[in-house]
Amino acid sequence: MEVAKGGYRKDLKQFFRSKMEANMCRYYRYTRELYIYEWKEFEFKGIKRGSRYYKPDFYLPASNRWIEVKGWFRKTDKTKLKRFMKYYPEEFKRLRFVIPDKYARDKANGEMIKFLCDGLGIDFEEIISYKEIEKYGGLIPRWE
Repeated sequence: MEVAKGGYRKDLKQFFRSKMEANMCRYYRYTRELYIYEWKEFEFKGIKRGSRYYKPDFYLPASNRWIEVKGWFRKTDKTKLKRFMKYYPEEFKRLRFVIPDKYARDKANGEMIKFLCDGLGIDFEEIISYKEIEKYGGLIPRWE
């Protein structure tokens, strides 16, 4: 599953960092769930080096949830999320993750699940599998 490919999406009239993010936007539109893309940036005050800001991919006002769509975790991503958990614990509790396939049995997926569950304390059941959402792709115009 290709997760990258950032760029401007004509149908959405917006730039997205990955096709997964663009497709999540299409999914939210299809299900008529109100969303705001990259709505708020959180600053880690006092940090002088490295990751000083974090901006979740989506905000869902109806459920008051933040959504982070991740194809993989780089070291800087892990740092941002650990700092978000430390500096904004109440906001962090409302953060949900969308990953390519939470049931895949490959090393990369195992490391991703381990980081989310063991490193951040995320309940496995609260991780959203993009593969499950992708099943709607045939119904949603311009799905990539």
